[in-house]
Amino acid sequence: MAEHIEDHAKLYKNVAKGEQDTSRRRRTEQTIELRRQKRGNALNKRRNIDPNADYESESTDMEKYVPAKFSCTLPQAKELLLNNPSQDTLRKVFEHIRRLLSRDKNPPIDEVVNEGLVVALVQALGYPDEKVQYEAAWALTNVVSGTTRHTQAAVDAGATVALINLARSTTNHALADQCFWAVANIMGDCAIFRDHAIDCNVIPVLREFTDNIQSLKATLARTLSWVCSNICRHKEPQINHEQMRAVLPAIGNLLAYDDQEVRQDACWALSYLTDNDDAALEIVLSANLLSQVKNLISSNVDKMVAPALRVFGNFVSGNDRITQVIIDTEILRAVMPSIMDKSGVVLKEACWMLSNILAGTVPQIQAVIDAGLVPKLVCALECGEFKVKGEAAYALSNLALSGTQEQVYTLAQAGILNAVAKLLNVRHVEFLVNLLTVVHAVLNSITTLKPDVLEVYKDEFEAAGGIDFVEELQNHENQKVYEFCYEIINNYFFQNDDIENDPNMAIESPVFRF
Repeated sequence: MAEHIEDHAKLYKNVAKGEQDTSRRRRTEQTIELRRQKRGNALNKRRNIDPNADYESESTDMEKYVPAKFSCTLPQAKELLLNNPSQDTLRKVFEHIRRLLSRDKNPPIDEVVNEGLVVALVQALGYPDEKVQYEAAWALTNVVSGTTRHTQAAVDAGATVALINLARSTTNHALADQCFWAVANIMGDCAIFRDHAIDCNVIPVLREFTDNIQSLKATLARTLSWVCSNICRHKEPQINHEQMRAVLPAIGNLLAYDDQEVRQDACWALSYLTDNDDAALEIVLSANLLSQVKNLISSNVDKMVAPALRVFGNFVSGNDRITQVIIDTEILRAVMPSIMDKSGVVLKEACWMLSNILAGTVPQIQAVIDAGLVPKLVCALECGEFKVKGEAAYALSNLALSGTQEQVYTLAQAGILNAVAKLLNVRHVEFLVNLLTVVHAVLNSITTLKPDVLEVYKDEFEAAGGIDFVEELQNHENQKVYEFCYEIINNYFFQNDDIENDPNMAIESPVFRF
C-alpha cells in the first residue's frame, strides 16, 4: 500500500509552494502503460481476417482476377516458389498463403516464418503484378500482427522499406492501404521497430497521402490515421522533436477529415505527443490544432471526447503559461459544464484535467470557479464511480491546497463537507488523505472568513457521520491520515470544558487509606 501511495504521489508536480509540491501532475508511468496496453490490445496491431475477400484492381483497364481453387501445404508452396513459377502460380500460391494467415483461429504464422516464406512474401512486393503484390502485402500484414519474433523476421527480410516504397509508388489506393496497414503493425510492436520505420521514411510517405487526405476514401484515411497513432504511441522513448514537427501536419489534416474513426485515432496520436515535457508541448501548440481538438470535445461523441480531453489534460499539466493558453480557448465556460454531466471515462478525464488547472495560479483556479465547475466536481465526488471519485478528490484537494481562503470557501458553499462525510469509510489511503485535506482546509477557511457560521457547518459534517469516521481514523496506520484527523478534532471539535460542565459527571474525591 505504501509503495502504491508513493507511486501515485509522483503523478503530481507543483507550480505553487509547500505542500503543493505534489499538486499538478502528469499520469504515472504505470498508469500510462496500463491505459496504452488496454488500448493497444485492440489497436497496436490488427489482423486482416476476411478470408473470403478477393483482390479487385482499382484500374479500369484491368479485368477482375477470378481465383481458381487451389490448395497446398506450406512446404509445397515453398517448393513451387523455388522453381521459376508462372504469374498464375504466383497468384495462386500467395493467395493461398494469405488465406491461411487470415484464419480467425490459429493462423500458421510460425510455420510460414519457419519455412522461410517471409522472404518470398517480401520479394513478391517487387513483382510487377498488383494481384501478387496485394496478396503478399496482406499476408505480411498478418505475419507482423503476431509476436515480436514474427515481426522481427519480416523486418530482417526487408519488409518495412519494401512496403513503404510500394505504398509510395503504386497508384492503387487499395494496395497502398494494405502496405500502410502492415507498416502500422510493424511500428505497433515496439519503439525499436517504430524507429526503424521512421528511418525507412514512413513519415514523408505518410505526409504525401495526408496532404491530399480529402480526396481519399475513408478506408485508407482510417489506416493512415492509425499509422500516425502508432508513430506517436510508444513512450520509451518518444519520437524526438524533429520527428514531432514532421508528423504534426499529418495529424492536423487527419483531424480535419470528416470521419469519426479517423479523427479519433488522430487525436489519440496527439495525446501521446502531449504526454511529454514542456518543450514538446510548445511544439504541439505551434501547430495550431487546439481549435480542432476543442471541436472534438464539443462533438458529444464519447469516443472522440475522451482522447481530446486527454490532450487538453496533458497541456494543463505543463507550466502556467501553457495552462493559460488552454484556459484562453474558453473551454471551461463553453464546453466543460456539459462534459461534467457525463459519466465513466469521459468524466474521469474531465476531473483529471480540472485537477491540473486547480493546481495552478489563483486566477486559473478562479477560472474554474467562475465557470461553475466546483459544484459539478462535488457531484462527481458524490455520485461517480470510484475512479471518477478519485480524480474528483484530487481536483478538490488541489483547490484546497492552492486556492485562497475565499476560493476554498466556495467548497463549503458547494456542500463539500456533507459529501466528504459520507465517503470517509473508504479504505483507500490516497483518497482519504485528499478528502481530509479538503475538510481541514474548508474548516480553516470558514473559521477565518465566516466564524459566525462555523457551528452550522460543523453540525452538518457531524450529522452526516463525518466526525465519527474522523475519530475512528485516528487509529489509522497511515501517519498522514492520523495527523489530519487529530488536527481536525483538536482544532474544531474538541472542547476542554466538556467534562467540567457535564452535570451528569461527578468527580469522585480520592479516598486515602493509611
